[in-house]
Amino acid sequence: MKKMMPGRNKPTIKHKLIVLVAGHLLLVSVLVYALLFWFQSVLEEKISALALQTMETVVGNVEVYIDNTVRLSNTVASDAGLNKQIRDNPDFADPRSMWSLVQILEKLKSYSITNPFNYSIAVYNEESGKVLSTSDGIYAAPVEQMDWAERLMLEEGKPIFVGAGLAGVVPPYAQGSSRSMISIVRPLPGRERKNILIVNSDKQVLDLLIGDIELFDGTGIVIGNGEGTVFYRRGSLPSGFVSDSGRADDAGALPFATVEYDGEKYIAVRNYSDTTAWTVSLLIPYDEIMRDVTRMMNASLLILGGIALLMVLLFGLLYVQIFNPIKRLIKGMVMVEKGLTFHPVEIKRMDELGFLQRRFNDMVLNEQQMRRTLLEEQLHKKEIELKFLQSQVNPHFLYNTLDSIYWVAEQSGVDEIGDVVLDLSKFFRISLSKGKDFISIRETVRHLEYYLRIQQFRHAGKVEVVWDVDERLAEVEVMKLMLQPVVENAIIHGLERTVEACRLTIRIRREEEWLSCSVEDTGIGMDEEKLKHLIGEIIQNEDPSGSTYGMRNLYQRLQIIYGEDMQFSIWSQMEEGTVVTIRIRLSRLGGGRLEDESHHRGG
Repeated sequence: MKKMMPGRNKPTIKHKLIVLVAGHLLLVSVLVYALLFWFQSVLEEKISALALQTMETVVGNVEVYIDNTVRLSNTVASDAGLNKQIRDNPDFADPRSMWSLVQILEKLKSYSITNPFNYSIAVYNEESGKVLSTSDGIYAAPVEQMDWAERLMLEEGKPIFVGAGLAGVVPPYAQGSSRSMISIVRPLPGRERKNILIVNSDKQVLDLLIGDIELFDGTGIVIGNGEGTVFYRRGSLPSGFVSDSGRADDAGALPFATVEYDGEKYIAVRNYSDTTAWTVSLLIPYDEIMRDVTRMMNASLLILGGIALLMVLLFGLLYVQIFNPIKRLIKGMVMVEKGLTFHPVEIKRMDELGFLQRRFNDMVLNEQQMRRTLLEEQLHKKEIELKFLQSQVNPHFLYNTLDSIYWVAEQSGVDEIGDVVLDLSKFFRISLSKGKDFISIRETVRHLEYYLRIQQFRHAGKVEVVWDVDERLAEVEVMKLMLQPVVENAIIHGLERTVEACRLTIRIRREEEWLSCSVEDTGIGMDEEKLKHLIGEIIQNEDPSGSTYGMRNLYQRLQIIYGEDMQFSIWSQMEEGTVVTIRIRLSRLGGGRLEDESHHRGG
């Protein structure tokens, strides 16, 4: 058998050192660029979150203004005298209605002066096809272009419509054309719905509501209606951002995404307004965001080049220092391999290479022993992994076992233990919820009932539970385990520390546009200083103690899922008790629709 000997076609130490140096350079390069790309990803997310927050502010300002304008239209539409005058003059083109139209116009002007941003208040008369406007008098509307008016007349369930650039809301010759108007339109009361109230605001009011957005140079913003038509543009926008048809780009339904237009990359951030059905889009140049990252990457290339040069020089020096001793060592190994009489190689240096020559035989034996040890360790590791896999218990096995204990307790006549075990089993089933992150309020209440029955069994006669749950909210979905940590905290820190019987009240109510959930106990309570410290640990990012870790974790999850407008408050008074309240906007919740009538669940 031919022996493996160093030669021209065999890898040498020199080659291996080259591979080692190159491998380390490659590893460092990969790590550096991985960190840079991670930083780039984090920066994109931070910028997108900041932009999304900016967009929420913009949408909020627009919605507040639209809400105020809608209230103005409600006030005008509810004016009984005005409605009677309009009904008494069904045809605005009739010359006999001239004086009445003047009176109607004066009354509309009295409403118009209440809002300086309103361009006009007008009434569209379908019978005559004319519009009576506080700013433009009476003019003929382009009926063939006013398909929005026909749809509004026919849609019984949509009394108010927010539009932009609607045809006919102002005459073409007016100072502000229909393209620059934001209009609140609604049918006026009447059995035949022949008249439409129009409240116009100049589109320039959006400049005041949006303000100056100076995230980065080149940032642009557009607003489009529910049909995708863009009616407002501001800032530097690429030509490809909006198509010729006026529809928005393909950024999709995600709140933000990286897109490309005209060969340039942008971060597109979107926000949808429920009040207006408008979509506000913000476009940030990618190069502006990543300018510092690009500089860091270029600097990293220079640094890596310098490191590579230094490592090559060190490699040359290292090769010269170890080549001659290694050459003598190879000669000795060849002699041993061929079975020739081994003549110790003359060692001129008393370092590791000299020690290696003297201990060559021991090294071979140690290597063999190490191989055997490594094999045994691998076998042992495989055995441990197998035992670990065998010890894994499916979560369902836990509550199936509890069910078995329940039936044994029932058959043995130990009803109390059976009930507690059954409640614990059901508690685990809802806690797992088949992997779901959100459950209905009905399931949340049932989950708390199981937990509280276990606690009542533990504290017999000490805990009285009072339920105040709005049944309209039964199918609304909330975050799983949202109230259980609060209830557990109330029992451990409030009720268990008092010797007297205590009451625990759980309220889940609807308060206008909010879902309000509160847990009230009549425990020992706390003083103002301790309450302030507790709130600081939970809400203000102070270092948490072991007793507040669960509540702080709950608060952070609520903030992540339901946004910054989620409200979390704690009230407490010594010897009176504590109340923890969580309020979430109903618009952020999923699940079933709410009914009009209120029903309450008492327990």
